[in-house]
Amino acid sequence: MIIDICVDSLTDLFSATSATQFTLLASAIIAVGLLSRGHRRPVIIVGAVWAGLYTAELIAGAFAAVIGSLPAPLFTWAMNLFGAEYVYPPLILALLLLTALVALSFTVSRDREQWVLTGGSTAALLLILVLHFIAGVQLSLLVAPLLAVLALVVAGWRVALFSILGFLLIISMDKWENAMSSLSLILVATVVAVMVALPIGVLAAYSNRISTVLKPVLDFMQTLPAFVYLLPAIAFFSVGAVPGVIATVIFAMPPGVRLTELGIRQVNKELVEAGEAFGAPDLQILRRIQLPLALATIMAGINQVIMLSLSMVVIAGMVGAGGLGNDVYTGIAQGNVPIGFEGGIAVVILAIFLDRLTGAVTRFSPAARAQRAAA
Repeated sequence: MIIDICVDSLTDLFSATSATQFTLLASAIIAVGLLSRGHRRPVIIVGAVWAGLYTAELIAGAFAAVIGSLPAPLFTWAMNLFGAEYVYPPLILALLLLTALVALSFTVSRDREQWVLTGGSTAALLLILVLHFIAGVQLSLLVAPLLAVLALVVAGWRVALFSILGFLLIISMDKWENAMSSLSLILVATVVAVMVALPIGVLAAYSNRISTVLKPVLDFMQTLPAFVYLLPAIAFFSVGAVPGVIATVIFAMPPGVRLTELGIRQVNKELVEAGEAFGAPDLQILRRIQLPLALATIMAGINQVIMLSLSMVVIAGMVGAGGLGNDVYTGIAQGNVPIGFEGGIAVVILAIFLDRLTGAVTRFSPAARAQRAAA
C-alpha cells in the first residue's frame, strides 16, 4: 500500500505536476539555501506553522473555512486568470509558505547568493505557472528543463545538454508519462534498497562474522536469475507496481551492501584512531569520519543499485508494473519493433541520466573538497 502510494505520488509529481507542487518545490529550494547559510530557527518556525495549518486543513478543512469567510474579490481575479472553478486551499498555503520564505531571505539573510537563489526560484515559478496554466504549454516541456537544471548543478553542462536533448526525444516519442512512471519506480526501489543495504553494509564492516555470513547470501542473490524474483513477489503481492518494486529491491540490493562494507573498511585506520583518541563515540566516528570518507565507494554502490533497478524495471513490466518495461514487453510479445525500440531508447536515456547524476554527487563529499583545495 505504501509502495503504491509512493510510486503513484512520484509519477504524478513528474508527469502531472500541479501548481501546488511547483510552489512547494520553489519553497524547498529557498529553504535549503537558508538552512545551508545557518538560518535554521526561522525556517523551522515557518515550516512548522505551514505544517500545522496544512494538517488542520487535511483533518478539519479549517483553512477552507477561513477562505470562505474572506471577500470573494480577493480570489475571483486569480480564478478567472487561471481558469479555475474554485479556490484550492493547499495552493494558498503553499503560496503563503513561499511568501514567508522570500521575506526571510531578504530580511534575515544578507547573502547575495541567497537573494539570487530566491529571486530566480520565484521568477522560474511564475514563468512556469504562466506558460502552463495560462499559455497552455505542455507540462513535460516544463519539467524536462527542471531536470536538466538539476543535472547542470550536480554534474555540469555536458550532462545537462544531454539530458535536455534526451528528454526532448522521449517527449517526441510520446513516452514521457511511461518514462516518469519508470523513474518513479526506480527511485522508490532505490530508496528502499539503500535504506536496507547501508545498515547491513555498516554491520558487515564492523563485524567479520556478519561479513562471513553475508557473503554467500549476497552471492546467491546476485547469481539467481532476475525472473525468479518475480515468482514470490507475485505470490505475495499479486500483479502491479508493488511486486515490481519488491523484486527490484531484492535484485538490486547486493552491490549496495558490498560497496558500503568495502568503503568503510578502506577508511584509514589512523583517522579512526584519531577520532577515538579525542573521545568521539562510535556513532559519531561513523557519521563524521567513516561515512564521509567512504562516500565515493558508497555512491558507486548506489549507482550500481540504480543500474540494476533499471534493468529489472523492464522485466517488472511483465507483471504489470507499467512504465517503459510495459512498452518493451508489448513490443516483444506483439513483435512490434517500433514500440519496443522506443521503450528501449527511453530506458537508455534514463540510465545515462541517472548514472552521470549519481556519479557526480561525490564531487560534494568532504574528501573531494579537500582534494580540490589541496590541488
